[in-house]
Parts: sequence; structure tokens; C-alpha cells
Amino acid sequence: MALFSKLLLAIDLSPESESLISRVASFCKFDVDQVNVVHVFKYGMHDSELLPSNLDGNPHAQRMLDHTTDKIREQLLRHDLDLPADRIFLVYGEPASEIKRLAADIDADLVIVGSHTKDDDWMQLPGTTTNCVLQGISSNVMAVKI
Repeated sequence: MALFSKLLLAIDLSPESESLISRVASFCKFDVDQVNVVHVFKYGMHDSELLPSNLDGNPHAQRMLDHTTDKIREQLLRHDLDLPADRIFLVYGEPASEIKRLAADIDADLVIVGSHTKDDDWMQLPGTTTNCVLQGISSNVMAVKI
């Protein structure tokens, strides 16, 4: 019996995401059916076309979503994680809030996030998003230093 039945891997598509995916792939090598992936588009001044209400019939927004999905799938496949489209989530909003919301929606019992730390930070505190995900979530959280 697996220790966790449903994992949610949160990635931001930074260069460090590759090492996080690699670690998760080795962790879940024989049980990829439990892995879900989320990428959150952050709110920004020029992102109104990514609001769900604006996606219908907007070819530019759809191309951007398709490109992001392709990029995620390429990264996953490089580490032998072949996930179906229904387990790759692209959401729009504040990253920590959306990660926690999705974890609750899919009933994830482990959320894996990468924690960006500065090399010169002697305390090695977790990044802002990681810290916010840790606050008030019912799932277990694994913060991986990247």
C-alpha cells in the first residue's frame, strides 16, 4: 500500500522546476497514477485575457495555454512521467491559494512544492509561495529546496 494515494506537484516552469520534477519522478517511479501537476498563472496587469471568462474564442489565450501545457508535458516526459491531460492543471490566480484550492478539490494527501532559497540566506527560509502553501492546508506538504 502506498504511503500517499494522490500527489499534487506544483511547478512554476522556472529552470529549477526540472530538478523538482526529477526528484518527484524518482520518488514515484512505479506509481505515476497518483501524480497530478499544477501550474498557476499569477495575476498581473496584462493577464485579463487568461481569466476563465475570457478564454472562449480567444485564440491568443488558447495558444498560450496550449504552449504551457506542451512545455509541462515535455518536462514531465524527460523524466518518464507520462500524465494524461486530465491530471495537468493550468489555473489562474494567486499561486498559494490556487494550489491549496486544487489540493482540496482533488483530495490530494501530499502537495509537493519547490522552495526557492537564496544561496546567501544563512537561515534558508522557504520562499513566499511555499510558506503560504504551508499555512492552513489540510494536506501534507513536502517542500523541496531547489
